[in-house]
Amino acid sequence: MPNKPLLSVAIVVQNQRDIIETTLSSLYELSSVPFELFIIDDDSTDGSDEVIQSLVDYYQHEQTFYFSHKTKAGRGNALNEALLQCDGQLFWAPETIQQINENELAKRLEQLASSTNAAMLQQHQLPGNHQQWMDRIHRRNWPQDGTFIWNLSVIDATNRFFNPYLQQYHGMELAARLGDLSFLTSDLRWYQPSSFLDAPKLNAGIRQEVLLTILRQIHEHNSARKSVLDTLAVLGDKTQSKSFDNDLLNEAVQMMKDGRFNAALELVETYLKDSPDHTEARKLKIRILEKKRRFVEASELKHEFSKSQKEKTEQNEEKQLSKSGGASEETKTSIIIPTTAHGKPALEHCLLSISEHCDTSGLELIVIDNASLDDTHDYLDELKEKRFLNCQIITNQKNKGFATSINQGLQAANGDYACIIHNDIELQNDALKQLYELMETHPRYAIMGPMANKTLNPDQASRNAREDDPELLQAEYLDSFCMMIRNDTGLRMDEAYQLTFFEDIDLCFQARSEKHKVGIAPHVEVIHHFGTTTFALNLDTESEQYWKNVAYFNDKWDIEVFSEEELKSLSTFDQLLALDELVNPLYPEEEIKKQFNRLFTDELKTEILNTQHDGETLCKLVHLFMVMNEREVMRRLEDRLTSIELPASLIYQLVRFYFDRNIYSRCIHYLNQLKPQNKSLSADLYWLAIHVENKDLEQAIPMLRELMDRAPSNPMLYKLAGDIHKFNGNQEEASSFYDIAEQINPFDFANEEKDAFGFEL
Repeated sequence: MPNKPLLSVAIVVQNQRDIIETTLSSLYELSSVPFELFIIDDDSTDGSDEVIQSLVDYYQHEQTFYFSHKTKAGRGNALNEALLQCDGQLFWAPETIQQINENELAKRLEQLASSTNAAMLQQHQLPGNHQQWMDRIHRRNWPQDGTFIWNLSVIDATNRFFNPYLQQYHGMELAARLGDLSFLTSDLRWYQPSSFLDAPKLNAGIRQEVLLTILRQIHEHNSARKSVLDTLAVLGDKTQSKSFDNDLLNEAVQMMKDGRFNAALELVETYLKDSPDHTEARKLKIRILEKKRRFVEASELKHEFSKSQKEKTEQNEEKQLSKSGGASEETKTSIIIPTTAHGKPALEHCLLSISEHCDTSGLELIVIDNASLDDTHDYLDELKEKRFLNCQIITNQKNKGFATSINQGLQAANGDYACIIHNDIELQNDALKQLYELMETHPRYAIMGPMANKTLNPDQASRNAREDDPELLQAEYLDSFCMMIRNDTGLRMDEAYQLTFFEDIDLCFQARSEKHKVGIAPHVEVIHHFGTTTFALNLDTESEQYWKNVAYFNDKWDIEVFSEEELKSLSTFDQLLALDELVNPLYPEEEIKKQFNRLFTDELKTEILNTQHDGETLCKLVHLFMVMNEREVMRRLEDRLTSIELPASLIYQLVRFYFDRNIYSRCIHYLNQLKPQNKSLSADLYWLAIHVENKDLEQAIPMLRELMDRAPSNPMLYKLAGDIHKFNGNQEEASSFYDIAEQINPFDFANEEKDAFGFEL
């Protein structure tokens, strides 16, 4: 008889054939967490049952219990069914799972199980009082069920159930019902939900149900109770918004959000049989096909759709020109979009969304083509020929970087305002008009930006917006994904930032230093397909370009990287560890180096080397001594890492450190420690570069071909291809590849003798 499990897991399936395999496989491959699994198929009709049966048969997990409903019971009732039968002390009910961090999950389960008063573990801080709960009610994003793990031994039997009247966000309602019971939080994620599914939509009904739960806990007639009642009254007057004026399409949208892609596609195709030219239905079909990863069909439909839209745009423009006697309308807003490498698909998608959702009168388009590698040039010629948004095209033979290309666009702009847009932005409403109107009514603001689903600026993250926010919030800086500038300010980006990073923050600092204001419009939102261009160029927040720009920005604006007084309140050893949190890992600040040299005495060195440190502290020390280039102490501490599971971030930093010093054996030592889920393009680039340096061309050439297909915009691949040809005496071919690397990134890959790698990640 199997041992009693620590954890009970409940998975409710409602027409999710496309994603159930990843969810169940992630659970079955856990090796260190004893669990029982309840799978409830809630009347699926898309073949989910076959996938579940196949996985259950394959994994032969002794404590899996599978139930199939013939009529739909709803997620809440299905979860309660599992609760009544579970044996585990802890209960977890994720909607979907993409992958699990097993070590983090095991650690958190042990922590929760050993607690005598914590009712749950949650990935983020929960509200602590009624007012904080009211604040959370107004947020656009709520934590999903998978971010809660429940300690059933602490929860009273009267509350040990999920609200059967809700379809989503059962965890939030139960957390509100438990009131002031103790709970644990974790900033680290123990799992990732499926990337195929959007977060469940928050509607008035869900908010009302949680508000009623809060109201039941307020027994006195006070201001808190009045606030809840007032909000309930407002929600009661609201009707749930729908995406379409057709019930069939609205049902398809909900199915898609629930992961029921096959059923959603059937409904849309049924509708299109009667209305084949319905624009929104065709777009919805494309989105569903992309969710199902049927990219070829989606691409064909996009091409067909784009062609018809261009024809409509051309006809409309001809009508407008005819009405105005051929005279162009006065430009109010200039849209500036840089693009580079293989950016055409993103750019097409962006421009299509502008033409669909924006009033194009008074708009002009300026596209800066930064030495694209695909057929962007032909596409832009076509736009110009069709007079799409009175477009101007600026072509650079080499990638001049974001700041320079934006300045080129600002110089050419004719509008009162210039709106900088990344090519991976998608509009779902007329955000440009909303920003324009805000600029018109707030003349003291020089720069303004919307919210987005993904951004490097937390203040612009949609999840942090509140329904009761004012129309404009003053800010220190903006992310440039969509940034409207008042043109008569003469503001320009600092071109010293080269390819990208911090030029947008710098521009906001410039504006504020000239007594202008910078603002965020919390009720204006765009979709940002984050990293479409930068990740393809191997640029992220771990890249050398990023940390170089951090150093330049801090120096330019005299940013204080630490408080000496706060530092001195710590012990000498803790001061040293604090420096590791503060230091620029690639361009350590002079003040921090001075502090390090002051602290790192012979006595402290002896103490560090003679002390047995825990794993986390040891990793911090190795990193700090690596950054400070204290090789002797670093290597002696490194020898102790053998018994520790290293974080992937430290592994990559160590690999970069040794690669820059041509110590490839150490690179290989650390690359071999990467877990499969942490291996990335960066790791493959290091392996390829090592093969090339060692002239192991039998390994290098097929790997290069595979990576070229996978990352055709990465300049390092063209640099390494040039090196391979150079080794073989093909100087002409080598030079051509070096030219392409320089075209993509002329700052790091100037075409000159390539004796050293200069490899940067």
